[in-house]
Amino acid sequence: MKMAGMIATLLLASAGSLQAADLRLHALLDGASVVSATDSLGTGEATATLSDDGKVRLTMVFGGLSSNVTGATLQLGSSAENGAAVAPLDVRMEQAAGSVVDAELTLTPLAAGSVRAGNSYLLVTTSNYPKGEIRGQLVPQPVRLETQGGAITP
Repeated sequence: MKMAGMIATLLLASAGSLQAADLRLHALLDGASVVSATDSLGTGEATATLSDDGKVRLTMVFGGLSSNVTGATLQLGSSAENGAAVAPLDVRMEQAAGSVVDAELTLTPLAAGSVRAGNSYLLVTTSNYPKGEIRGQLVPQPVRLETQGGAITP
């Protein structure tokens, strides 16, 4: 019990010098994650960082799609629902594989709050699947808190 009290005291004492890092997000895209699921063999992966000012930096790769890409978007919604498109992603059309590298999106405070809560996803549409061939939920990753003397990971 004394050890727990000491740890709590140390954490409270250092709280003034703690700064939260940007929120890191990760998504695995596939046909099974689309609402309603597709039988696509396509896959993808994305990483993103959401900063406190509502800017998202995003990198995504995907391939194995059944037909040419017609678009990709960041959308709001839980993994069980389709939601509104927030921002189109600049992807090369007319190919079955592609990437988005270091894209920067500026979100409204409402959209940034949804992303922070894990209620956003990436959707890639194709000629064969105009409502979405692959999809991946942007999942917040463990937080890393920086201190002046090192790092604390909760």
